[in-house]
Amino acid sequence: MLSDSQVKSLKAKEKRYSIADGEGLSVDVLPSGKKTWVLSYRVHGKQTRKQLGVYPDVGCKEARQLARQYKAEAQGKILDSPAVKEVIAEWVAMMKPRWSNEKYINTVIYRLDYISEDFENTAIDELERKQVVKKVKEMVGKGTLETAKRSLRLFNEVCNFAIASDYTQKNPCALVGDVIPQQVVRNMPSLESSQMPEFWKRLHSGITSQSVLHAAKLACYTAVRISELLKARWDTGEIDFENNVWVIPASRMKMRRDHAVPLTKKTKQLFLDLYNSRVDDGYIFKNSRSLDSHMPSDSVLALIKRNGYGGQMVTHGFRSLFSTHANNSKKFRSDAIEYQIAHVPKDRIRGIYNRAEYWEERIELMEWYSNEVDEWMKGA
Repeated sequence: MLSDSQVKSLKAKEKRYSIADGEGLSVDVLPSGKKTWVLSYRVHGKQTRKQLGVYPDVGCKEARQLARQYKAEAQGKILDSPAVKEVIAEWVAMMKPRWSNEKYINTVIYRLDYISEDFENTAIDELERKQVVKKVKEMVGKGTLETAKRSLRLFNEVCNFAIASDYTQKNPCALVGDVIPQQVVRNMPSLESSQMPEFWKRLHSGITSQSVLHAAKLACYTAVRISELLKARWDTGEIDFENNVWVIPASRMKMRRDHAVPLTKKTKQLFLDLYNSRVDDGYIFKNSRSLDSHMPSDSVLALIKRNGYGGQMVTHGFRSLFSTHANNSKKFRSDAIEYQIAHVPKDRIRGIYNRAEYWEERIELMEWYSNEVDEWMKGA
């Protein structure tokens, strides 16, 4: 490579001549004494020459930087593209404020670290699809299909962020999902409404903790996810007795947004019974081994199994039961039922406008369903 002093010392001759600096870069010295930086490179097999500037306006260091930049652009590459791990860190830092659950944040970081561990130091613009495919196939080979799917989804978002940030012009995750086998979706086992009177008769006659029985009842009456119920707390103010509504915080919701559940006369009374017998303002449903922790979901499932319904009913089955029974009644619009179990319609814009519209119908829906559950529990 040439130094500034060497270029400065080059003398004019009768004819133009060139002195190579390296990697296609050279300096042309004209008979007039003018010295011009010239880059020679190939694009699609065709030799190209480009003038980069006149010395000393453009020094040696600057000429080399310009040469690397032009060659990178000609090859469709971005110069000084950050490493994959740096882009992941930047994306996670941007998204963190939207994630209030520390456990979820750690899960995201784990999945991104896992899928990128073999190419984390590769420049994002140089990452190739075959590298991502290789890692995803490795994950599939271990039988972790769900982890492979969720890790790829997250990394796809990172790569889209990289494109938007001008770190690259391509997404190496495109079509990679096709190497993940489709999983057979199995519906959660659930009883039919006609089986519920006998179900509640068994649960009431069995020996069990009253708090676990309360949890099972509220899971049935409200049709919320069991984790959303068992992580409920008094000190969050989510149970609003005055306005007859339970607002589950976004941090506990699968869709990461607040979810309102109308409190019926029955569900309000159940919560009041629990409130009046509370030992502190923490979790409503306590872990019997540690009052600082919430009741594990296995407690409710164990209650179901002990009473002879193993393989026939699970905690998620209460949600399926609610949806099926409400839809079969033909009394309520399907969108109102879907909103009540926090399923977001595919048409999100429609959803924004209809959220308030469905509220009164959802109150009526939950009062109707509460009466249905009361009928199932008669004689229990």
